[in-house]
Amino acid sequence: MADFLTERTIFTCEAAPAVGFTISMSGNVKNRGFKVLTTAAKLSGKGICPILTAMAQGVSQPCKFQQTPWINFSKISKAEGNELLKDDSFCSCSFGSVVKVRAANASNFKGQ
Repeated sequence: MADFLTERTIFTCEAAPAVGFTISMSGNVKNRGFKVLTTAAKLSGKGICPILTAMAQGVSQPCKFQQTPWINFSKISKAEGNELLKDDSFCSCSFGSVVKVRAANASNFKGQ
């Protein structure tokens, strides 16, 4: 068995470490009382985006996170038909930054 991410995992944006992320969708698979994250997980960001601020010529712009598909997920274990996310899973923002795990809250999970 491997360790997979749970809903308590904290994500960070490489371009804006101060931007906080919430998991707006994660599925309903639970292990030890916590939802296990799959490739169906959706993130939302809140904070100031330096990329958008630069595009706006220095005027502070809020994060308008637009998530691309997940990368580096489990190719073997699935839950609810979606692959499970691991501590090295990440996604990108359509504005050009990478969002990865800052603090992994992982759980041992026997997938399908």
